[in-house]
This record gives sequence, C-alpha cells and structure tokens, in this order.
Amino acid sequence: MSHPSPLIATQHQALALRAAGDLTSARRLLADAIIAARPAYGEDHQDVLATGHLLARLHREADDPAAARRVLEEAYAAGERRRGEADPLMLALSFDLAGVSEELGNRHEARRNYSRVATAGAAVLGPDHPAVRAARQYLGGSAAAPAGYGPSPGGFAAAAGPRP
Repeated sequence: MSHPSPLIATQHQALALRAAGDLTSARRLLADAIIAARPAYGEDHQDVLATGHLLARLHREADDPAAARRVLEEAYAAGERRRGEADPLMLALSFDLAGVSEELGNRHEARRNYSRVATAGAAVLGPDHPAVRAARQYLGGSAAAPAGYGPSPGGFAAAAGPRP
C-alpha cells in the first residue's frame, strides 16, 4: 500500500492558512515544501507539480503575478520532460500560465499556452471542458476541436490536487 505524499497534507495546511487569512505563511509553507521535496521526489513528481500549481494560485491571489509566472514556468519545464503537454496536470499549468501571461501583458506567451489547452485539452479533457472553451474563446475559436472525444472524469480537479 502506498502512502500519500506529505505534500498533500502541506497543501491542505496551506489552504487552511489561506482560509484563516494568512496568505503569506501559506505561500511560504508551499515554497519551502517544494524545495524540501524535490531531492526525494524529483522535480517532475505529480505532487511537487501540483504543489507548485497551488503556490502559483496563491501568488496570484496575493497580487504577485510575476511570482506566479515564475513558479508556473518552472513547474511546466520540469513536467514537460516526462509528462508531455497532453497530461491533465500539464494542461492545468498551461491554462494558468496563459492567464498570468495575459495579466502581465505577454500576449504571445498567453496565446501559446492557450493554444496548448485548446488543442491537447480537447482530446484529454473534452471539447466542452471549461478550460478548453475559455482557451478557444481567447483564441477567437481558431483552434479546431478534434472529433470523437468526450469529457474526462475529474478534469483539472483530479490532476491538480486541492483547489483553493
């Protein structure tokens, strides 16, 4: 029987800190946990990537999109070597990276990441998944949906761990 990663408990603890109004401590807890977990789990482990995804969301909530972009870019670079862009967690990272890139005024990077979600996401998550629809809307409907794919159970929620 495998034991759950301590990063899952750390994610829940960070969400509790956030709910209590301590976003700074929640962010610090996640950042420290990622650094501590990389040697044991590897930078591309699903729980390390999911913890980075949550950290990026908290950075955005704290109105620090540059820090969110940095964390998302690092997580995406670590994960793409093993997982590829069609992995549900990688699609979640791409979607948030697209949003933060747009927020920072980098439309080229936003389009590139939304294109990943619109094309690979349609096959993995389904053409009607909210992230795929949002990506296509951003792109002006330019990314065609592959035929024959239905929605994936769980979608990003299953891939990205606990949501704030």
